[in-house]
Amino acid sequence: MKGQWGRLAGYFIGTLLISSAVTFGLPLLGGGSWLPDLVSSEGKAIDQLFWGLLILSLIIFAIVAAIVIYSMVHFRAAPGDLSDGEHIHGNAKMEAAWVIIPSLIVFVIGLLSYNVLRDNEVGLYDQEAAAHDAPGAAQMQVEVRGFQFGWAFRYLDRDGKQVVGEKGDEPQGELVVPVDKVIKFNVMSCSGKERLGRLRRQVDRKLDAGDEEDEFAKIEPGLCERKWDLTTEDDRASAEDDQAKIHAAQAKQADGKHLSADERKLLDAQPRFKGDDQFVDVNHAFWVPEARLKIDAVSGLRTYVQWQATHVTGPQDHYQVVCAELCGSGHNGMRTDMCVVSKNTWDWFKGLGQDERKTATCVNLRLLACLDKIDDRSAALEDIVALSKKHPNAGCDQAEEAVA
Repeated sequence: MKGQWGRLAGYFIGTLLISSAVTFGLPLLGGGSWLPDLVSSEGKAIDQLFWGLLILSLIIFAIVAAIVIYSMVHFRAAPGDLSDGEHIHGNAKMEAAWVIIPSLIVFVIGLLSYNVLRDNEVGLYDQEAAAHDAPGAAQMQVEVRGFQFGWAFRYLDRDGKQVVGEKGDEPQGELVVPVDKVIKFNVMSCSGKERLGRLRRQVDRKLDAGDEEDEFAKIEPGLCERKWDLTTEDDRASAEDDQAKIHAAQAKQADGKHLSADERKLLDAQPRFKGDDQFVDVNHAFWVPEARLKIDAVSGLRTYVQWQATHVTGPQDHYQVVCAELCGSGHNGMRTDMCVVSKNTWDWFKGLGQDERKTATCVNLRLLACLDKIDDRSAALEDIVALSKKHPNAGCDQAEEAVA
């Protein structure tokens, strides 16, 4: 028995060494790592949990593999032996062990995961904690909208007041966040055109009601419309006119009357399902791999995640917001740049007009990070824009030379 345990221990050590070498060595062959760069303070605990679970998984794998290899080597049948194996009765102690031990492991993993999640969500759902500056509570908010196939962002203070641009400005297409501020991301999925769907339904109901006042025609604006109303008065007039034409064509079709080519073309272009669903986007998932945290962007429902960026993004750093949930044919291209800026740059960025922000993109802000001590960032940005167009991979030396 003593010799058997020794051989079994040898198989375990050998399997553990080989599996560890493969697990940790393969990423290094490509010059990479299991994990991307870390840019959030919350990600540190997540990384520690990840490495702990990885090591635990390697140990469990080595135990199972060692037993399998030992059994294959020492209990294999001799060539030509077709007899049945020895009939043995189950071992109650062993059965209890393989139920209790895995249960304890799963319980501990769940407890550790809960603690990490709890620490990363300080004040996320507790508004009172957030309002009283609880350690780790969010200091500002970012409204995140996912749509096929892109991202849009608006920046708010803790009380929900817009801090970048004016109300009604187009949202940002890239994510720009200040360093060392805990940010709460309010995430949802919507097309931004819910108002058009509501207007068309209102017109349709009013036309059905005739001249009579119909309270049923008043439809409550949806969550996406209240937060992401991107329609204009021209859009409104066009939607009402189109729906009137559609309603008239549908009435003619119901009466069996002949439709003109334009009317048939108009009806053929309409979605084959009713209601506002045609303006509601599919589900996505908001994820910055370097921040480690992700959250589903659900249609018509707000979800939340928060993290704090720990260092300013430089010219050689390329971080992106990506969609982590299969959302259609353009899923792989649903990504946009993310960059972290210094406090001084963030204060300057907040004061930019809508047209100016179109040039204050991450590719330029990364270069502007090389010049954090300058006073006139707007003037420097013009030189940086010219530089980045000629040399997309320019570094700090070139940026300093361009602005000098």
